[in-house]
Amino acid sequence: MKYIVTFVWALMLTQMVNFILNSLAGGGPYSFMSGVLLAVLITLTVFVLDYMMKDPNETAE
Repeated sequence: MKYIVTFVWALMLTQMVNFILNSLAGGGPYSFMSGVLLAVLITLTVFVLDYMMKDPNETAE
């Protein structure tokens, strides 16, 4: 569930940043897919960092 929430937040924030930067650059055609790809990349990065930072001696609860 936490990765779904991470993806939703990443999607919203990257779309906002994508729109603002596109507007500052002259307002050409808006690319929705570039924000989606960046959101997927951010979510995968969070997933990998979470996996790497777990303690191997930690027991499952």
